[in-house]
Amino acid sequence: MSDVMDRLAAASVRNTTLAPRQFETSTNSQGSLSEIAALVADTALALRTGRRNPLRLAVPAYQSFETAGDGSEQTFSVTHDLTDCPDTQDVVVWFDGTYQGSPKSANHDTDEFTIDGPGSVKTVHAYYISGKAATFELRKKTPSAQTSNSEKLYEVNLGLLHEANQSEQAEFLELNESKLQRFLASDMELTARLKAPYQVRWTDPDGNGTEPTNALLQVPAQKSNGEIEGLRSAISADMGR
Repeated sequence: MSDVMDRLAAASVRNTTLAPRQFETSTNSQGSLSEIAALVADTALALRTGRRNPLRLAVPAYQSFETAGDGSEQTFSVTHDLTDCPDTQDVVVWFDGTYQGSPKSANHDTDEFTIDGPGSVKTVHAYYISGKAATFELRKKTPSAQTSNSEKLYEVNLGLLHEANQSEQAEFLELNESKLQRFLASDMELTARLKAPYQVRWTDPDGNGTEPTNALLQVPAQKSNGEIEGLRSAISADMGR
C-alpha cells in the first residue's frame, strides 16, 4: 500500500475535466436505476475533490413532437415538469436533424414551450431540464465485477440540483473515506446511473443525429501518463473494505 502511494505521489499527472463526449452513453430505463454513461480509464485516474473542484451536472429529459407544417406558431406541453435551470438552457429543440437552439419561449408554470413552426412537417426533438425528483449516482467499478466491487462515490437528487445555481452553490466530491477512494486504475470504470421518471437520451431514436446540447456532465479529474504498478489490486482491496 505505501509503495503504491509513493508511486502515485511520484506520477506525472495533468488536470482534466471528464465530459459527456468521453463517456459511452446510453438511454435509461424509466423509473429504475440504470446506467446512462460509462468511462473506462485508459490510464490511472484520480477524481479531484473539494469546493475548488466543482462538479457541473444537468441531465435533460427527451420528448418528441410533430409540427403542423403550415409555418404557424405552435406550443407543446412536456410531461415531466419543465424547470428554470440557472446553469444551462431549459430547453433545446431540433427540427428533424437541424438544430434550433432555445425555443421562442418557455412557460415553467404550464410546462410548455413555443416555437415558430417550419413550412413543412418536421419532428421536434426536445431536450428539456426537468424538476422531477431523480436519483443520480457516480460509481466506480472493476470490469465484469460483482456488486461488491462497485462503490458509490456521489449521489444527488437532480430535481433539486437542476433548480439550484451551481455557480453559487457548487456540487463537489468528498472522497475521504480512504486514501484510494478517489482513484481508478486503468480498465476500471466510472459510471453514471440514474433513476428518473422521464426518458433520457443522448441522441434521438429516429437517427436524425440530434444531441442534448444543454446536458452537463463535467467531472474534475487528474490523469496520469500511464498505469501505476499495483494500483488496481490495491484499489480492489480498498473497495472490499
